[in-house]
Amino acid sequence: MKKETVPASSAEFGPWTAARFHTQEARDHFLVAFAALRTDEVEAVGMPGEGRGALVRWRPGKFLGLNDVAHGHGGRIVLPATRRRGG
Repeated sequence: MKKETVPASSAEFGPWTAARFHTQEARDHFLVAFAALRTDEVEAVGMPGEGRGALVRWRPGKFLGLNDVAHGHGGRIVLPATRRRGG
């Protein structure tokens, strides 16, 4: 029997946050690597109008894994001063 998955409500995720990369190529490699993760714990999309940026968000407790993937591609997630990392 196939297990049904329920899409996560947007309330379960933190707000969209910017991730910045040194080049558009690095950003694109991050998005390809992210897509290969096939997880519903984090989300990432290219930032409209910004070739070196992506928008990311995560469920509570999933920031570090997402940050590791971004960092591995030469990027960093830009956290607002009021946002907690563990969130």
